[in-house]
Amino acid sequence: MTKEEAENHKKQGNKLFAEHRYEDAIKEYSTAIIKDPTERIFQYNKVISDTRKAIELDSTMVKAYYLLGQALIEEKQHTEALNKLKIAYELAIQQKVKYVNDILQALLMARKRKWDDDEAVRLEHESELLRYVKGLVLEEKKRDLAQVGDDPERRDEIEYFADERLVHIQKVFEQSKENLMRREIPDAYLDKISFNIMHDPVFTPDGFTYERQSLLDHFARNGNFDPITGRPCSESALVPNRSLKEAIEDFLKDNGWAADY
Repeated sequence: MTKEEAENHKKQGNKLFAEHRYEDAIKEYSTAIIKDPTERIFQYNKVISDTRKAIELDSTMVKAYYLLGQALIEEKQHTEALNKLKIAYELAIQQKVKYVNDILQALLMARKRKWDDDEAVRLEHESELLRYVKGLVLEEKKRDLAQVGDDPERRDEIEYFADERLVHIQKVFEQSKENLMRREIPDAYLDKISFNIMHDPVFTPDGFTYERQSLLDHFARNGNFDPITGRPCSESALVPNRSLKEAIEDFLKDNGWAADY
């Protein structure tokens, strides 16, 4: 039944888009996703085109930026996806929409996808470099063997040292990969409530840093107080931790795997 409901909302969304009723159409698409989040209901190039039109009509439409960002992720346009999702997040905070955490997850997904694609390119380049360096060793061995002729002792010596160099080169590349895999997320980058890596860290008056939305969710559930100290705290008292935000963004550029933490 859920799949049928999702399909109905998708069809209604298509109809509304054709009528240029973009905000209503986006609501239908969003409902379709909620009804059946596993189904790829979009032709992403059409979503990109239509949500851009919606933004032209209303530059404060959170869902338009949110859906555009998600579509751009699927089209591997990761840099623009991050930009649009950041706008969606800022607007969501201003408008106090209920799905801010979904936008945060999409932001982390965009960072992860970008890093995955960059990492795939890096690994391919590394493999090419490994093949090239090993090829140089084998070419040198071939030249040396040609020069010594049939001298068995010299030939064994050349073979031995060439094999040693190949093993050493392989270990160097493997060590490089192992060093990357051993990286850990600094504790300061993790939210003290959700334990996820932060996107929008903020100070409380008591000097503790949290993810903004985690803290707002805490206020809504439990009241206006700092979760650690129990002292009074409200949204208006929060101060952006800009230096930490920049540090986290720099970290994620080189460690996109951390978005899955």
